[in-house]
Order: sequence, then structure tokens, then C-alpha cells
Amino acid sequence: MGQLVIVQIVVTAAQDILFAVVTGTQLCDALLKRKQEFGPSPSMGIGYLRLGSLCTLAFTCILSLWFEAAVISGLPFDKAGTVIRTVLTQTHFGVAWSVGFCGTLLACFGGTRNTHSVWWLVTVGMVAYLLSKAATSHAADAGDFTARGVVHVVHLAATALWAGGVIVGVPAVSCWGKSTLDTPVRRATFYTRLSQLATVALGLVIVTGIYDVTQDTQDLTAPLLSVPYGRIMTCKLAFVSLAILLGGYNRLTHLQYLRATASDGGSAYRDAHRKFDRVLAIEAAVMVVILTIAAVLGHTSPSGG
Repeated sequence: MGQLVIVQIVVTAAQDILFAVVTGTQLCDALLKRKQEFGPSPSMGIGYLRLGSLCTLAFTCILSLWFEAAVISGLPFDKAGTVIRTVLTQTHFGVAWSVGFCGTLLACFGGTRNTHSVWWLVTVGMVAYLLSKAATSHAADAGDFTARGVVHVVHLAATALWAGGVIVGVPAVSCWGKSTLDTPVRRATFYTRLSQLATVALGLVIVTGIYDVTQDTQDLTAPLLSVPYGRIMTCKLAFVSLAILLGGYNRLTHLQYLRATASDGGSAYRDAHRKFDRVLAIEAAVMVVILTIAAVLGHTSPSGG
């Protein structure tokens, strides 16, 4: 694995994490805006996090284009700029990249505002980015607009929803939701709905992930663990299992206790709240590792070649 590929993996991992964060802000923003239950809209903090993540994502998109131009042309990194136009106009990667980058810029136009129109603008932009991401993955080896590609889009979306909700969940309550989630009952309700959506997303991740792996390795003749792809996949599955255990433990113990003690809001509730947030923070760190491993997997040939 060359040095340029390693840098590409780092950039891809950053993109996956940033996309998850943006998805998490969209999810938490939607939950916080249930005015019939939660009252005021969330603070501008969630809008600043979203915009900052989107701007950084746009920057990493430019880096990824430059690195891809260097890889395709075989030119040194500092001279790859001379072939970027060719990459954009004459390669499949260039077309897919343009769709994703335009989607990211569109989402950036929403700024830090927390209106319904901005929420939909960001969502449309991120869907475009998601389609671009799927079009440059292993799932696009058989062509665009295939069943495999559609399943991979769902997999990427569900992964971002699961990871983003976990990563953004704690700050959404402790930093931005103070005015909206102004009672223990409202905070417990928010966490319950966040946990429910994460569970649904996890189910989609598992089903679509199994399909992706079977498609990627269907032509593999050697044992899966004998090739780098298989070993990296095993490592990813180990961390996914850890995240599932953490999430399940948090939901079945601390969340239940949190809901049971929310009505009085006493010391028992505060203790349950601290424990829930602590486990959620650990799960968020595990999700960052999973997204990083996924970036390595995306740059590894399933055939071992």
C-alpha cells in the first residue's frame, strides 16, 4: 500500500466521519423540532456544527479529487493539478465526484439556520453526496443504477444515521437542547426516540452489510481470512459487535432507569443520565473507529489483488 493510498484512506475516513456528523445533526435537529412536545427550537450550536462539518467535507472532497488525479495519472502530488480537468470530464470518478461536491456545496448554502427549508436543503445535498459515494465504491464495479448500488446506498445512509445519532446525541442534549429539553421527561423522551431510530438503522446496516459482503466476495476462491479484505472485515465486525453491545446495554439498563426516574428528576435521575451519556460517548468513539476501518476496507480489493 503506497503512501498516496494511505493519505487517501485518511481523507476518506475523515469524509465518512464528517458525513455521519452532518447526518447526526439532521437527525437530532428533526427530533428537537417536535414542537408539540419539546417547545422551542434548538440553539444555533447545532447549525454551527453542521455548517462546519459541511465546509470541512467540501475541502476534503477537493483533496480526494487531487489525490485521485495523482493516482490515475501516476504524476507526483504537486503536479497532479494539471490533469484534474481531464479526470473531471473523462472519468467515471470525475462525474460522480462532481455530483457529490455540488451536493455538499448546496448543503453549505443552508448556513447555520434551523428552519424546515434549510433542513430539506441540507438533506437533498447530502443525498447527492451519498449517491456520489456509492458510485465510487466497490458496489459500482458492476455499473451504476444496479440493485447492488441501491442496497449500498441504503447501507451508507443507515450507517451514517446510526453513527451520527450516537456521535451527536450527547452534545445535542447537553449543549444545544437545554432550552428545548428543559425537563428530565423531555430529555428521556428524546433519548428514547434517538435509541429507537438507531436500532432501526442498525437493523438496516446488518441486512445490507451482509448483502454487500456476499456480493464483494462471491468470486473469491481463497478463504476469506487469507486475504487482507477478509481480515479487515473481521476487524470491522468485531468493533460493530462492540458498538451493538454498548448500545444494547445502554438501552436496556441506563435508558430504562433514566425513564423510570425522569418524573422526579432527583439524584437517581442525574446518576442515570451521567451513566447513559458516558456509555453513549464510548459508543461514539467506537463508531469513529468503525468508520475509519470502513475507509480502509473501501481501498482494499475484495479479491486480495
